[in-house]
Amino acid sequence: MKASFFSPDTRRGGLRLAGLALLAICVVAPAFPLGPLAAPPLTPLAPLWAAYGWASEADEIEKIHRFPGVQAPLALAVIGLIQDQLAGGPLGLFVIINLAAFLIGRFATSAMRSPNILSLWAGFVAMCAGLCGVAALIAPFAIGGPVGLWPFAQSCAVTALLYPLVRPLYMDVSTV
Repeated sequence: MKASFFSPDTRRGGLRLAGLALLAICVVAPAFPLGPLAAPPLTPLAPLWAAYGWASEADEIEKIHRFPGVQAPLALAVIGLIQDQLAGGPLGLFVIINLAAFLIGRFATSAMRSPNILSLWAGFVAMCAGLCGVAALIAPFAIGGPVGLWPFAQSCAVTALLYPLVRPLYMDVSTV
């Protein structure tokens, strides 16, 4: 069976589909009046999990596709556009954040290769911290004025705290 974008090996297909479903729920839920549990900052930024996982496996994914290096960033850009539309904010803000997460994730996963979860978690936390810096730089231009970044930082913190629990959905367990 040929490997797909969401499953470089066929054993991971179910976990990756569960991760994609969780990502869709986390992106769509804040758009509905479901109360404070489905609103930022308590709703994690699930595209960051996907970006980090896909960045860690980018070399393996690129080997099996006709257009190497395009599918993960393209998927993250589409997810970002959906986030922008649902949030009612300027188009492109979450696109830039998701693509920056992928780029920072590529660096962080290559720098934090170790056989333990703490190293990968530290890389994810570093990626979230870097994204807060990216958001601080681009949000004022995208929004058109001063922006409070505290809710975004809180969402990043919630996302980072949950990372060890969802890592198998987005990253191969043998990835170290």
